[in-house]
Amino acid sequence: MADFLTTNGTSYRIETIIMDAKKDLTLVSPYLQLSKTFYERLKDASKRKVKITIIYGKDDLKPNERNSLAELDNVELYYFENLHAKCYFNEMEMVITSMNMYEFSEKNNREMGVHITKLKDSALYDKALNEASSIIQSSEIIQLNKTNRQLKKTSTNQASHSNIKEDNKPKRGYCIRCETRIPYDIEKPYCWDCFATWAQFENPDYEENVCHSCGEFGDSTMAKPVCYDCYKKYEK
Repeated sequence: MADFLTTNGTSYRIETIIMDAKKDLTLVSPYLQLSKTFYERLKDASKRKVKITIIYGKDDLKPNERNSLAELDNVELYYFENLHAKCYFNEMEMVITSMNMYEFSEKNNREMGVHITKLKDSALYDKALNEASSIIQSSEIIQLNKTNRQLKKTSTNQASHSNIKEDNKPKRGYCIRCETRIPYDIEKPYCWDCFATWAQFENPDYEENVCHSCGEFGDSTMAKPVCYDCYKKYEK
């Protein structure tokens, strides 16, 4: 018998589906911006040699997400332009839901879902599995190759060292909480909505999700919004 899920229940079930996967794991979501927790669970699944299949539908995959997925073994990434379904499953259980693999959805939206198991809901599980397989067959496979960001080179006879460093700074950065693209400014590393939430407590050492500069997953804070490598490149 299928179980009804609220927002927190949906997030919990998706996490356990990733954790309990033995051989195969499939994630179907139009928006693909993995939370730190989900990414760490995928890393664990990758180490267990689980085959991970991800299908997304919004062609705005950020460099940090592409790079992070490229670091995992046994991952196949597909793009399906008209995708609107959200479905997450391993060999034995599945969640069909309104929730995207998008941290903002997990933390801010009101979501619903149903949890089904292959043992108790075999007919329903198989129908959803066949539909997911059909979507994959109609999808475009996306090659995952880790990219290296290069600094723009500036001649030393054109500007002082400080001017070179200023010119090399990125024009756009990432909100360290929700990963939204925003202007690069280490004094303002949040988007407006996330800053409004942070300002309720004003904890400069509260750990967030990504580097404000490169967008890679890692501990960041209002006090230290960029990773060490980006700090050396742009701020030191």
